Amino acid sequence: MLMTNITIRKNKKFTTAALGCFLRLPLTSHNLAFASLLSRLQSNTSMLYPQIAEQTRRLADLYDLQLDIMPQLFGKEIILTYYANFVEPTEVLDPEYVCQEIIQTISEIITKPDCTPEMLAYAKRQLEDDYRELMEQPANYAIDQFFKLWYRDQPDYAENFMGPIDEIQNATVDEVNRYIESLRDVPVAVIGMGRDHQLMTKLAKFYFTQAGIIKNFQTTGLTIPANKNLIEKVDEQGNAQAQLLMGFGINHTINYQEQIVGLLLSQYLAGDQSSKLFSKIREELGAAYAVEASCFANNSLFLINAGLDPDQVESAKRVILNEIENLAAGNVDEELFKKAQKALYRNTKIGLDSQNWQMGQAFRGELFSDYLDFDRETAIKKVTTHQLVSFVQNLFFNESYILK
Repeated sequence: MLMTNITIRKNKKFTTAALGCFLRLPLTSHNLAFASLLSRLQSNTSMLYPQIAEQTRRLADLYDLQLDIMPQLFGKEIILTYYANFVEPTEVLDPEYVCQEIIQTISEIITKPDCTPEMLAYAKRQLEDDYRELMEQPANYAIDQFFKLWYRDQPDYAENFMGPIDEIQNATVDEVNRYIESLRDVPVAVIGMGRDHQLMTKLAKFYFTQAGIIKNFQTTGLTIPANKNLIEKVDEQGNAQAQLLMGFGINHTINYQEQIVGLLLSQYLAGDQSSKLFSKIREELGAAYAVEASCFANNSLFLINAGLDPDQVESAKRVILNEIENLAAGNVDEELFKKAQKALYRNTKIGLDSQNWQMGQAFRGELFSDYLDFDRETAIKKVTTHQLVSFVQNLFFNESYILK
């Protein structure tokens, strides 16, 4: 018997069930642009529901089934994600509302996309409007420019939102249909959570039969290394608030335990009002409207960004560099470290009460080998100040982007 990438887990606590379909393909600017177009097309219509009102009505009839379609980036890979959330049939006294109808409808929308000139033009207009709104926000424009600089020598990895807008605007029906056809062979995983998980598994195996469902979905080597090539750039827009983004490369591919350390560092530096950078930049300098820190493990990137008074940007930049240097020298605030550790543990426990979080963990278990064997809670408890210092010592300052 052929093994399929279909895993449906028992739903023991939620009144809603969930089903996710994930297609894995290489990250290129072309693939991202067309994945964004396809996501919007499928969110609107499909072959069996060729009018927007038809598809909307069908989902509404299934007790407002929620179907979200979007591309997600994981290092060198795009995961074209279809995520459905629906009321458990046992919660509804309706003999016509059954798993078979639900999963059939989801599969029809996913596996039977429809690209016509009219709907393609409409999807383009939607994405153009989204892009315009995104880029009108200085924070979004700044992150877009940051990644274009970070990957200036690797343009396929430089897009952070929806891919090149000009490629979206110029896409033809034939090109999109060829793209759709090419997806029929990419690796696919179907993951779900339901009370009658055995029935859901049987139905998923019946309706999801594309070639990629038996291909190896797990992957290794998707981490994008960070190349040492420092760049510092300032753009002027005349904004009342400046955006400062400082990127630190991670000098090796980090394991699961180190990823936890990176998350803890994010919490330590900018997790709340008591965090190190929040207190130093906002309270001491009186400069920050917001400070954030994020560990992008698959991009070998630790990113710190802040919204600031334009006159305080250089001072804030020095504070950030000094704090990283202090940590690398072993100067850790023990009380703040313990508080950050507790906050990260608390957030993980809260996640256990979220269906979306549990589905996300299940997906990562399909994508990454041994992920489900990793005990996240224990790993958080075991993080030491020495590990935090070691993590920071493996960072190197690689980019500063300022938008004023």
